[in-house]
Parts: sequence; C-alpha cells; structure tokens
Amino acid sequence: MSQLPTRTASVALAQTSALAFVLAMATPAFAVSLPADRPSPADTANDDPLKTRPAEGSEGEEARAAASGDIVVTAQRREQRLQDVPTAVTALGSDTFSVGGIGRSASEVLNLVPNASAGTQQHGRPRWWIRGVGAGQQQLDLANPVGFYLDDVYISNASATGLPLFDIERVEVLRGPQGTLWGKNTTGGAINVISKRPSLTGGSDDNYVKLDYGSYDNKIAEGGVGVALVPDVLATRLSFHLDDRDGRFTNLFTGEKSNHVVDNVFRGQLLFAPAKDFEALLSVHYRDYRTDGTYWTTASYLTSGVVRNGYAPSTDKDEISTNAGEYSRSNQLGGSLHLDWTIGDGLTLTAITGYERFKTRGPGDNDYTPLEISRSYTRARSSQWTQELRLASPQSDRLSWILGAYYFNEKIVSDAYSATLPAGSVPAEPGSTAPAAYSWTAYDHRAESGAAFGSTTFAFTDALKLTLGARWTRETKTLDLDRLASPSAAATGWSNYARWWDSYTGGFGGAGTFSGDLRKTWDAFTYDVTPAWKVDDDNLLYFKFAHGVKSGGFNTAATLPAALLAVEPEKLNSFELGYKSQWFGKRLTFNATLFHYDYDDVQINVVGPNPGAVGGATVSYLQNAKKAHVNGAEIELEATPVDRLKLSGAVGILDTKYDELQVVNGGADLSGARFVRAPKLTLNGSASYTVPLGGSGDLEFAADARYTSLQYYYITPQDTVNRYLLTQPGYTIANARITYTSPDERYTVSAYVNNLLDADYRNHALPQANPVQGITGDAVYWGDPRTYGASVIVRF
Repeated sequence: MSQLPTRTASVALAQTSALAFVLAMATPAFAVSLPADRPSPADTANDDPLKTRPAEGSEGEEARAAASGDIVVTAQRREQRLQDVPTAVTALGSDTFSVGGIGRSASEVLNLVPNASAGTQQHGRPRWWIRGVGAGQQQLDLANPVGFYLDDVYISNASATGLPLFDIERVEVLRGPQGTLWGKNTTGGAINVISKRPSLTGGSDDNYVKLDYGSYDNKIAEGGVGVALVPDVLATRLSFHLDDRDGRFTNLFTGEKSNHVVDNVFRGQLLFAPAKDFEALLSVHYRDYRTDGTYWTTASYLTSGVVRNGYAPSTDKDEISTNAGEYSRSNQLGGSLHLDWTIGDGLTLTAITGYERFKTRGPGDNDYTPLEISRSYTRARSSQWTQELRLASPQSDRLSWILGAYYFNEKIVSDAYSATLPAGSVPAEPGSTAPAAYSWTAYDHRAESGAAFGSTTFAFTDALKLTLGARWTRETKTLDLDRLASPSAAATGWSNYARWWDSYTGGFGGAGTFSGDLRKTWDAFTYDVTPAWKVDDDNLLYFKFAHGVKSGGFNTAATLPAALLAVEPEKLNSFELGYKSQWFGKRLTFNATLFHYDYDDVQINVVGPNPGAVGGATVSYLQNAKKAHVNGAEIELEATPVDRLKLSGAVGILDTKYDELQVVNGGADLSGARFVRAPKLTLNGSASYTVPLGGSGDLEFAADARYTSLQYYYITPQDTVNRYLLTQPGYTIANARITYTSPDERYTVSAYVNNLLDADYRNHALPQANPVQGITGDAVYWGDPRTYGASVIVRF
C-alpha cells in the first residue's frame, strides 16, 4: 500500500486543532448498547431496541449480548454481537438520529463511517461511496454498487434512497462486497436501515414527538407512537417526519429565494403474532418530496470572472442567477410484508415481500446562468417488487446454515426533454448565442433477476470457525430507447413556450435522432470464504475473501448513437484481514481492518467534450474500465476512559488506481487516474461528556468532526490547477451540541451548531468548460455554511 503524500499528511496535521476541540466536547454514542440489567429475551421479545425479528436460533447470543451490554446487529442475517461478526460493519444507534440530529437525508449516515461518503443533492439521489466503490452515473436505471436496504428490502432507484431517517432502531453499514446474503449488486457494501417496530406489550417509553428549528427557517417535526391493539397479539406503530426549509440562495435574475425544500414522510406498521412461533409485520411508507429553485451556480477560471458570452457570475456563494424555472415534485410509496415462522427443531423460515414506487417531474436550467442556452424537463417513474425466502438453522449448532432464494423485478419509464428557446421568447439576460434547439429522450427499461444463495458456518472448536457463502444470480435487462432532436435552429418551433417540452411543433433529424432496442442477460456466481479465530471473548481475528459482481446496464444518458452502450458487469475480488477487540472491561473497543481489491470491468462514467459531437458538445460515456485496484486500512475506536465521558474515532486510509482505462470511441488513455470520491484520508472524531445536575437531570456537551482529504469528482480531468472546481481540497466539518435531559428522561432539549468552523467546500461540481464552445468555467454546488438550531423531544 503506497504511503500518503507529504502534502496530504501536512494537511491532516493542520486539522489537529479542530479535532482536539472535538475530543474536548461530546456527541451521542454511535451505536446503542443493550442495558446490562435488561430482562431475559423471552420476556421482552418485542421491546428489545436492537431486535428486528425472531432471532433465527440465536437465543444464546442474544442473552449473552444483553448481559454484557454489547451491541447486537443482523449483518449476517442473524442476531450477533457486533464484535463477533467477521466483517467490517459500523452500527449507528437510535440516539444518533433522534438526539444527534442525523438523518434529514439517509446520505448522512456515511459521514460517520471511515472510507465512506454520500454527497447528496438536497435530500435526493445520494452518491453512495464506500472504499472508493460507487456509481459516477446517477441515472435511474443504473443501480449503485452500494446496496441500500430499508427493513431488509433492497431499493434499486438511487433517487429513492435519500429519504429521511426517523423513528429508527439502528442503521448497519457493511463495507466490502456482500455478494452472498445481501447479494443484489453490493460490490461496494450494504446499508440496512431498521425502523423501530411496534411493541406487542405497549412500548409506551418509545413514543415521542420531536420539534426542531434551525437556520433558513428550517422547521422539522417528527414522532412515533405505538399502541398494543390486542396485547401480545396485535400492535401498530405510526411515525412521521415533516421537514420544511426556506431557500438558502438568492436568485439574482428573479430576485427570489432559491433552494426551498419540503420533505414529508409517513410510516405505518402493523405487527401480528397469533402464536409464539409465527409473526407477521406489515409496513407501509409514503414520501412527498418537493424542491423549488436551483442550488447550482457557475464559476470562472479567468481573472475577468467571465464564464461564457460575456456573463460573469457572482462570487458570493449564496447567490445564483438562472432564467429557466426549476423545481421538482417527487413522491414515493412503498412497503413490505415480513413473515417469520419457527418450525421443526429450531428452524426459522423468513419471507419478505417488498414493493417500491417512485415518481418525479420538474424543469431545470442546464447552463446555470441567466442566459437562454439550455433548459430541461424530466418526468420519470419507477416501480419494483421483490421476494425473498430464507430458511435458517439454529445458530447454536456446530454446523449452522442459511439457505434462500431471491426475486427482483423493476420497471422504469422516463421522458427527458431539453431545449434552447428562441431569443426574446422567454425572459433571459441578453448575450446568448446558442441557436434554438430541442430534444426528447424516452425510454422503457426493465430488469428481472433471480438468485439462489446459501451460507454455512462450521465451528471446529468454540474459538475456530469457517464460514462459506455462495450465490448464483441470473439477470435480464431490456431497453427501448428513442431520441428525437431538431436538425437545425430553422427547423424548430413551439406552440406554447410556457410548456415548451410538450408543445414542440418543429422537425426532427440529424445525428441527435436515433433509437435502440437492447437486451442482455448476465449470469453471476458470487461467493465468500471467512475463517475466524476467537482468541477469547474480547479478541477476534478473521480473514475474508469475497468475490462480488454488479450486473451490467445501459447508458440511457446517451445523446449520440456512439454513446448508446451496454456496459458489462463489474467484478471485484476483496481480501480483508480484520481484528476486533475490547479492553479494560469493555471500556475500550478497538477494531482494525486491512483490505485489498482487485477490480475488473469497473463501471465508470467519463464526461467531457467530444470533437466528433455536434458543435464539440460534451458527451457522457458510461463504460467499463478494464482493471483497477484499491488498497486501504480502517481503524475504529470507542472508549469510556472515565464515567460519563465517551470518545470515538475512526481513521480511513485509501489508495485507488485505474490500471487499464481506455475511453471508448477513440478517447484518451486514462490509466493511472484515481477513483472518484476516494480521498486518501478520512478522520472521524467525537466525544461526549455528561454532567449530572443532581435531581434536576443531566447536561451533555457534545462535538464531532470529520476531516476529508483531497478528492476528485470526475475521472477526467484530475487537474487541481486548471480545473480545480472539479476537485475538493481537504476540509473539516465540525459540529457541536449541548443537550439537557430531565430526571425522568421524558424531555430532551438541545442546541446545536453545524459546520462550526464555517468551512467552504464544494458538495459537487459539473464539468462545463469547453474551448470549442467558448465556455471558461464549471458549475458548482456549494455546501452549507455554519448553521444553528435547537430541538426538543418529548417522550410519553
């Protein structure tokens, strides 16, 4: 593994003062531990805050974890102590979301995980990246290699994975290929969000309402209420999250605020347990997500500040200027039916049926200027349903196993329009020289896959175990795509400029008009081998080899026939050596991981000007990179050096490289480039100190920080001098919080500051510079500055 460059190390040292501040303050613990005095599992099977279903034969593990105060996870589809799981996994407990304020978007969970990130656009479309593995192309039909699961149900559409996290039991983040038990495209890792379940015994202590108010008139209300309709037989839980934030930016062209966000989610659950050996959980959720105004601006590389056509954008990061209206209207409806039976001699049969539907529509300004150069309108919908069956033996047996089958079916229909309207037809700043143009891309995409899988663990002794897992998958994808474009400005025409996308009256033709009917079937065999040695109750050593595969796909973003490509499945071989330990009576937890990836046929997105395109236009190529590799290391620490003081930290080190990468259609050789969103160093630190107020409650001081070193947002150009807007130099985000909790724990009041150091950073960027078209700048989405807020939680 290569050494960190001297410059990277010096930047990291420069952040020491910020991290030192963190270690002097406090934040809620990342994961929730089971209280040592908890009653037996049989007495509290439906009240356990870390239990999601019957334990599939893990009663012994459950009881032992409860007695020791350890964390319980289901990363291997069974309930196990986190420290006994032979894979790299981070667990985030419920207080992280309710008290800690994490979860306005699901993407925030990866801020607490080493070598991981998920830069998101507002609350939608997270860019999931773990250990350098992610998807540069965010089209609806291209699944991310980091699998997102909501209550064990896989969600394929990346835009449907940014929903807020509330009334949550915990979130588990698995790093590395999970091609056996979590197998749908999870070459990068898996994120499983586990909602708080109804309680058959009432669970009144879990009922709560939270009110939060912050900068930009950000108003949040959320809560969860459970009722045992028939004690021990039938229970329900209703939850909600309402988020309304005013626009942060000022649109100089219109004089209005921009970037207003409304994100409302409702969830209902019904738990039915007519017998001790059967349980059914029905869960339904609905999301209404709306945005008004853009968050994109442009910036120039010239000293004059001009980007194009004489237009020079404002250098104030809170000011934008666009002429084309922009908004989005999205809604999401989904749910699952989870059935568990205990049959025979401790066998557990689990059936999970899932459904998810997502719809979105809205216009946008594609050039992010007040000039009339390019505008867009999109409407799309996706629907999926899944079925999973699992049969598990008792975990206490010397030979334990899980067998299963999985089915996935997805349909996507998309219509994407773009245009340049004639000069004077719509409000715009004078200066545009772009000719009138129009295009419409419509496609129907379908995916269907089936898989059979199994995993078995043999205990040679109580200390030495071997786990073997395998999965066979067949997936078929079809694409029917049609693109219609105007051949010239003279051929364009509209009957209604206000609805330009569906009132076009002009002609079609030229290079931009084409169609394609594609169909591909791929078979994949994924597997893992994991020997583990439990030295004693507090020390675990393991080695894991995993072979993961992500299915292929199509470039539905193609604007020219040459870019309408089918990409082959990507394949990843992971070698991981891990050590998990606890010291000093469990006051210190130390976990470390070394890993190496051999990566073949990596699915990447290359964006840039194409001399063969009409007018030298920028073209997006979704393609395969022949070979690449990743080396890395991770360290995670949690400590309670003295009573009431909790410390945690994580270090992620990453070295990535494309060994063989040739851009298709005669493009450049980009071998040697680094992976996108793969910083060489990430540092996380947090601490909390609780001050008892006698009989008046507790006061907690908390802080956390994350340092991220230099990262690139695109494979090309990776130029920190001439195209620095497409990179993000190292930066630190620090947060602080003070929390008061009443003696009976019914009330919690917090005041917080996010981005305490007011760091400037680019959340994302878009390449626009093009010498042929006279464009001398790129588009930028600036992250939030320092913000403030306060919240109150009432439990009843």
